Amino acid sequence: MGLAIGGPAHATEVAPTPVDDSSLTDPAPPIDTSLPGVAERIAEIEANGGEILGGSSVQYVEEGTSDDGVVARAFPSGCGLTVLIYKQTTQIVSDNLTSCLAPFVSAAMSSTIGFLAWGHYNNFVASRSAQRTGGSSLALEYAYNCYDNVDRTIFRTVTNGTLVRGGTTYTAAAYDIVDTPNCGTS
Repeated sequence: MGLAIGGPAHATEVAPTPVDDSSLTDPAPPIDTSLPGVAERIAEIEANGGEILGGSSVQYVEEGTSDDGVVARAFPSGCGLTVLIYKQTTQIVSDNLTSCLAPFVSAAMSSTIGFLAWGHYNNFVASRSAQRTGGSSLALEYAYNCYDNVDRTIFRTVTNGTLVRGGTTYTAAAYDIVDTPNCGTS
């Protein structure tokens, strides 16, 4: 179930495929409720009976390299990417929001949910992508139906995003890991 906030979801830009990086184990940055729409989205999830299990927010930044291969300084875009993981009845939901204070030309996100097994999170159980042209936000929500309501599983959602503002491309990657009781995998 993907959705775009504020208009039709379509664009020519496509978000990069989420990276299977088992090294993403450091604590994720906190959720930034000062980003547009984030506090409202959390309130909506909770009002509909969802239990927020975790999440994080990062800023979109311009990245590039100079002619000699040195990484150029990253400049913030004024946009953020927020990942929320919540449980709704028998589902684990990845709820992702790109939000900006000013409009963008295009935005795209690609996201996966995986679980920890044999020391890796590359056991993917769900994924989804979304894109749109114009606007100031893009939402992407999708779910994994728990195999059972007994077993404990450690899930990780990873979301990569790209957006274009003022002729410049910005990227972001956000993730969070949650230890979930009562949601087993097959």
